[in-house]
Amino acid sequence: GFPVALRDADIDVGLAPGAPTATRAMILRTDRRLGFDPTRPWALSVEAVRRHGAFMPQIGKAAFALEHVTDARFYLREAAVAPRAPWVEALLARRGDLIALAALLAGLFWVMARRMSWLAARRRYAAARLGALAGMTAFVGYWGQGQLSIVTPLGALRAGLEGRGLSFLLFDPFSLLLWIAVAVSLALWGRGLFCGWLCPYGAMQEASWRLGRRLGLPRLRVSARWDRRLKKVKYAVLAALGAAAVTSAAAMDAMVEVEPFKTAITMGFAREWPYALYALGWLALGMAAFKGFCRYVCPLGALLALGGLLRRRDWIARRPACGVPCQLCRARCAYQAITPDGAIQYDECFQCLDCVTIHDDPKQCVPLILADKRRRR
Repeated sequence: GFPVALRDADIDVGLAPGAPTATRAMILRTDRRLGFDPTRPWALSVEAVRRHGAFMPQIGKAAFALEHVTDARFYLREAAVAPRAPWVEALLARRGDLIALAALLAGLFWVMARRMSWLAARRRYAAARLGALAGMTAFVGYWGQGQLSIVTPLGALRAGLEGRGLSFLLFDPFSLLLWIAVAVSLALWGRGLFCGWLCPYGAMQEASWRLGRRLGLPRLRVSARWDRRLKKVKYAVLAALGAAAVTSAAAMDAMVEVEPFKTAITMGFAREWPYALYALGWLALGMAAFKGFCRYVCPLGALLALGGLLRRRDWIARRPACGVPCQLCRARCAYQAITPDGAIQYDECFQCLDCVTIHDDPKQCVPLILADKRRRR
């Protein structure tokens, strides 16, 4: 142990009735900074000094020691709290957001799996979809900071190459829940659920397209030939990023800026002007050319399109007359994801449900209109 100085606190102490009258009580104090813990065993040492005689007094000393352990009933001892793992702290810190996100994802999955045709047939479906995308941008993007990015798969690739684990994913449980939902959706619908409903920047691109229509701007529709060529660009971008992830972390960090997500969503455009101009430029272009970045350049979209190979069914209903002779769905598909023979290119489908609306509407679907005319003859 170590010595601790005690001093009289100069506080009068009232003795309980019946206490010996010769007993003197005092309250002693010590400096709390010395670290004295009265709950642990301690020893009280008293040195008594007596001076005898006025001239050259004789000094007598006597030392007294008392070992003391304070009874446990006189104090409360807080139980030591074991520190939580950092990922548990992150999970608990965002539990409210995670509950809301889980409810949102569950609702979206249920609607797409069970009520898709009902939703697409609503008269105000277009307005409802735009409102849903706005809410998704606000909650998932700006509030939750859940804009998924190619950075995460590339980081996982580098972690694997360097022999590190994937525990870093646990520190952002909000994004991790989104990644899990996207992985499940790939097997059900392909890339469409994320690219068409859960991507904040994609929602901003769609909003810019609708704004362009409101302003009466000309539409820039790429020819089918160039559309096929441009859609291959995103795979080249993905391959270049993959090569950079394997060879140079510095090069990868620079090349991932091809995604405007960090600038537009994470930093809210509050960044150096070249980055802000790049992100805003795609939105401006999107007012005339429908979702150009998403369709032609996005490396994450390319990765999800490849992941869509897990899809086990064609979930958009088709008729024998779709494509031959009817071309209405193909003509109206802004993503140009329907082939001349009426087949859906699911690797380019963003699950907007426009073709589902046409297919189920007896006033729009040409085969249904012709069948109705034949019945009336």
